[in-house]
Amino acid sequence: MCTRCGRPQQAGAGHCTACGAVLPEAPLPPGAGPSTAAGPFLSAHLSGGRVLVGEGNRLSFRPGASATPFLLELPSLRRLALVQRPRYEALALSAVALLVLPFVPLVVVRELLGLLALAGGALALSGRRYTLVLESAGQVETRWDLGAVQRGSPLEQRLRAAWLTLADVVRSRGVEVSEPSSRESTPRA
Repeated sequence: MCTRCGRPQQAGAGHCTACGAVLPEAPLPPGAGPSTAAGPFLSAHLSGGRVLVGEGNRLSFRPGASATPFLLELPSLRRLALVQRPRYEALALSAVALLVLPFVPLVVVRELLGLLALAGGALALSGRRYTLVLESAGQVETRWDLGAVQRGSPLEQRLRAAWLTLADVVRSRGVEVSEPSSRESTPRA
């Protein structure tokens, strides 16, 4: 039983499948051990308190430290893709600075606005935003925002390692897996 949300859990699960809280120690039923199919195959702690957990036939994603996790049953999964894109939000900073630039008479302020525009462009190019796209058998598409990371950072390496693990597991279950793309949307099969 989860002490945080009160939902019943499997013995020895480690984390609550509903809220992700750490479960108290419980004896395992005879014959059950860490090598069973219900065991965890993925646990990735990402930026902003996001957590992606794969356990047994279930994939859960908690979008924030205090958020309720989303659950997906792997047998219902038809397609999986990881989408990456530059952080376009940082370009808004550059756009505003460039729009205001011609209307500012002071040279010092113009220089600062020019630097601000360059900084926004550098931020957009230095990082990526990752989204996990899941399509169920009923052709319902769900997008889980895995967050923005700096290129080449340890967090990006951890996210990519989690993707490789998840892709291998679901591919072995017959799910169509699209490799990471740099486009906003992935092509449909």
